[in-house]
Amino acid sequence: MVLDSETTGLGTPIDFVEVGVVSCRGEPLFDSLIEPSCPIEPGASRVHGHTIQSLSGERCFVEVYPDLLEVLWDKRVVVYNASYDRRVWDVAVGRLGARAALAGKLAPWECAMRAFAAYVGERSKRGGYRNQKLPDGDHTALGDARATLALIERMAEGT
Repeated sequence: MVLDSETTGLGTPIDFVEVGVVSCRGEPLFDSLIEPSCPIEPGASRVHGHTIQSLSGERCFVEVYPDLLEVLWDKRVVVYNASYDRRVWDVAVGRLGARAALAGKLAPWECAMRAFAAYVGERSKRGGYRNQKLPDGDHTALGDARATLALIERMAEGT
């Protein structure tokens, strides 16, 4: 399955504003807007279009967590820029305290961005390969999850 999220920004504090998960066939398994626990950075809002006002009244992370955990539990999860999304996940789950401890830990998420960087093969000055933007993403969680899945399929076909 493929997960993508939109967040409050790159700084701290950080939270989700939207999470989407699709199956390996592109079927939506989870799609939710989330009322964040902290302000949304203006730059992030310009990218995904969400504001504190537009998300007011949506469920907060603690409310979507059980459903999201059920979708992700014991599954292979691929994410474009997995280290970033996993960091936001770990922060959000950490805020849940003992409630999160009952669920245990998820397996590491696989990073489609690193695979795509190697596939493109553009060398970075720091070593390794230069990260690439997600082609055909639309800055919605579900749309970007589907774009990541399409990219994985494209790499598998070698085109």
